[in-house]
Amino acid sequence: MIKGLYRVFGRTAAAAALTLLCVLTASAQNSFTADAPAVVSTDEIFRVVFTATYEGGKVSDFVPPSFEGLEVLAGPVSSTSTSYQNINGQSSTTHTRSYTYTVRAMQEGKVTLAPASVKIGKETYSTEPRTIEAVKGQVPDQGSAAAGGQRQSAGEDLMLRMSVSKTRAVVGEPVIVTLKLYVQSSAISGFEDVRFPTFDGFWSQEIDAPQNIQFVRENYNGQIYNSALLRRYMLLPQQTGALTIDPSELVCLLQVRAEQTGPRSIFDDFFSSYQTIRKRVTSEPVTINVSALPAGAPASFTGGVGSFRLSAGFDSDSVAAHEATSLKITISGTGNINLVDAPKVQLPADFEAYDVRKTENISTGESGSTGTLTFEYPFIPRAPGVFDIDPVEFTYYDIAAGRYRTLSSGPLRLKVGEGTRTDAAVIPSGVSKRSVESLGEDIRFISTVPRLKKAGRMMVGSPAMLIIPVAIVLAAAAVWILLSRSIARRSDVAGTRNRKAMKVARARLKNASAFLRQGLYSAFYEELHKALHGYISDKLMLPVADLTRERIGEELRSRGKDEAVIQELYDILDACEYARYAPASGSEAMEKHYQQAVKVISQIES
Repeated sequence: MIKGLYRVFGRTAAAAALTLLCVLTASAQNSFTADAPAVVSTDEIFRVVFTATYEGGKVSDFVPPSFEGLEVLAGPVSSTSTSYQNINGQSSTTHTRSYTYTVRAMQEGKVTLAPASVKIGKETYSTEPRTIEAVKGQVPDQGSAAAGGQRQSAGEDLMLRMSVSKTRAVVGEPVIVTLKLYVQSSAISGFEDVRFPTFDGFWSQEIDAPQNIQFVRENYNGQIYNSALLRRYMLLPQQTGALTIDPSELVCLLQVRAEQTGPRSIFDDFFSSYQTIRKRVTSEPVTINVSALPAGAPASFTGGVGSFRLSAGFDSDSVAAHEATSLKITISGTGNINLVDAPKVQLPADFEAYDVRKTENISTGESGSTGTLTFEYPFIPRAPGVFDIDPVEFTYYDIAAGRYRTLSSGPLRLKVGEGTRTDAAVIPSGVSKRSVESLGEDIRFISTVPRLKKAGRMMVGSPAMLIIPVAIVLAAAAVWILLSRSIARRSDVAGTRNRKAMKVARARLKNASAFLRQGLYSAFYEELHKALHGYISDKLMLPVADLTRERIGEELRSRGKDEAVIQELYDILDACEYARYAPASGSEAMEKHYQQAVKVISQIES
């Protein structure tokens, strides 16, 4: 009877736990979001869409926001969709319910779209507030300019802009650099000959490097643009003065409707032909004025600039002698935490210290680097006792306060008990003395019994006396000649690069071939581009910064290469640049470009 009750109770509890798990899982996968453009033009009609995504339950009680500052022209229009997927035998069904409003901004300025709410099952979900900015600028065209009438010349609305988070900083203060492309009506189909800025005088880290360029609306100087983020960097100034960031540039491939001569037809808009033109855009250089840190930094300053916290402690408050333990110091905060050095720690003489180990947990975003640094100081105490260690101090420069701040861990105490020595090779802390020991054979007496033997032939006057010095001189001369040639060969850096160009290119082509077989489109073209650029740089003995089309053609012509080979090299470089920003074109095109690269390198090498 009792066993039966236990069995029933167990099944009921398992079923309840399974039901609770399913409810929690479904609840965790439900969401309710709002989608609206960040920037609109006054009197522009646009849509605001609220979307509920769920796997189970029922959607009800939708409460829209007040739409204050916006005129609702239509809505809500409700729609429902369902998607099904099966991954590794695990099937799932996702439902989507959306509510769409057609609205218009009533006046210029920023409008806050209040949260909307909906009930999914028994839970209520709300959207995050969104800010919509209305300006008087013209609405950017999502495609190319319409045919006919007066239109802007192709590419005149393009702008490459490099912005910085600040133009004045101190040494070590993080500066965020953002590179964006702005466009209003031009239709961009790709990019080529991209040159990103160099950061002389800065320690730099790339934060964002989008593989797929996406355009979003942005208000710039009162005009609405479609902007795309190309790169975002974090810079840490390493020297003082006016540091200039060189311009960045790229070539945009624009799709332009071909001009037609003669009478027009009503079908021209449906069967128009387009041509691709190239437009080079360049950003303006940016200057950042970097000041030195104030004088009089404490001895515990290790280069930290920002806002930090300090904590320190032993793995255990007590340990036995001859057992390994460690002191851990954790520095957390925001700033140039990437470049912070380990604080100085003075351990007692009875502690056998080892190299410091450093562990990083850092994330870098638009506000700089944030995270923690953990420094571990391993050691082995060799004597028992209670040891008080001086507080660990860490000084950093507080940007907001404009002064140095010193953090202290407070006193640190470690109790070391009696332990057993396990390492016989350990040198004791003191010097032990012992009596002189007689080894019995420490004195060798002079032998009194003569032991004479007949002397051999004298070497003086023999042929060997003449041959051996000559052989030594010849061997020394041969070694000197070989070493001289080896030194000359190693000092010839340009020649070494030239000789190794084919070897390096072959290794990179091998990597590109592996990506080709795996069908990795972006990785293939990235590696193929590196192989060609690296080979040309080594073969022509040119730095990568000087690898322009004109310079490459000039150098190859001076080496007697055919124009057909030079043009074929241009074509494959253009194909690689285009492929890095364009959709995948298939394995056949990848195979063709690979064979073309191998052929070009072979022709230049021959």
